[in-house]
Amino acid sequence: MNNILSGEELSFQVKSGEYFYKNDFSGLDLKNADLSGGIFIEVIFDGSDFSNSNLKEAVFNKCSIKNACFSMAVLDETNFIGTNLLNSDFNNTGFNFTKFINCKIEFCNFSNALIKDVTTFLDSNLNNSVFKKTKIDESVFSSCNMENIDFSLSDIFKTSFIGCSFKSNNFRNSKINLSFFKDADLSQTDFSNMDLTQIQFHETKLSGCDFSGSKIKYGGFMWAKLQNSNFNNTYLELANFFEAKLDDSSFISADLKAASLQGAEINHCNFTGANLYQAQMEKVCASDSIFKNSDFTFADLSNSNLSDSNFSNTNLYLTNLHNIIEKNTWWSGSSKNFSRGTDLKRLKSENWGDK
Repeated sequence: MNNILSGEELSFQVKSGEYFYKNDFSGLDLKNADLSGGIFIEVIFDGSDFSNSNLKEAVFNKCSIKNACFSMAVLDETNFIGTNLLNSDFNNTGFNFTKFINCKIEFCNFSNALIKDVTTFLDSNLNNSVFKKTKIDESVFSSCNMENIDFSLSDIFKTSFIGCSFKSNNFRNSKINLSFFKDADLSQTDFSNMDLTQIQFHETKLSGCDFSGSKIKYGGFMWAKLQNSNFNNTYLELANFFEAKLDDSSFISADLKAASLQGAEINHCNFTGANLYQAQMEKVCASDSIFKNSDFTFADLSNSNLSDSNFSNTNLYLTNLHNIIEKNTWWSGSSKNFSRGTDLKRLKSENWGDK
């Protein structure tokens, strides 16, 4: 039962220096209220309306704020700690240095919100929430559950996702630039036809993903697990796949100009018609793969396993084929005669100390 009848009276109490512990303010109309700096501990605000309210620097510790409305509220430096925000509405809300720590944020609506300035979501559950047409700028999501989230038409920039779990997410028509994913599980995600310029996926699970038609210049996939993924017609100039696992993936007509694939596993892959001009591919495992009609001009395939692969009609002008393994490799119609073979002095140096 409410022991404060209006938002105006609650605002007065906050400005008088009062803090609130275990009060029940369910269904309270707090539209346009000034609760900035307020401290609320184990308070119930279920069904309350915070529309256009000022919650700057307020603290909500172990509160219940289910089915609440925060549309157009000011949430600068607001802290939500151990708070249940199930099914709350943050539509058109601005977040600046806001913190959500160990919160329940399932089925919430962040559509059209502006989330920026190191707003942090830590150890929180955001499953089934909506971030449609949301601008997320320089924020952090760490150790969060982020399954069944709608990120469609969103713009994500310089944001980090560390140790988060993703499943059945919708990124359609969104843009993710200069953002960082580490130890994340994004398997089976559709990233097709997106702008992913300078995105970084470090040690991330991306098996079965669709990147076809996307722009991923300077993208980073170091140590990522990308088996059975689709990169057909993808722009991957200067992308980094260092020691990535790419077995059974498709790169048909992909642009991998000057890309780095050193130590990558690309067995059973299809690179038909791919642009691999100046690609760095030392020590790749590329057995039983297809490279027909691809361009390897000035590329480096030294010390790679190319057994049982098809390089027919491939441009190999000045391609470095130093010490390759080419058991049952098919070179028909390629320009292998213009490639560079094994450098005996280099081989001797590489084998120095071997018995």
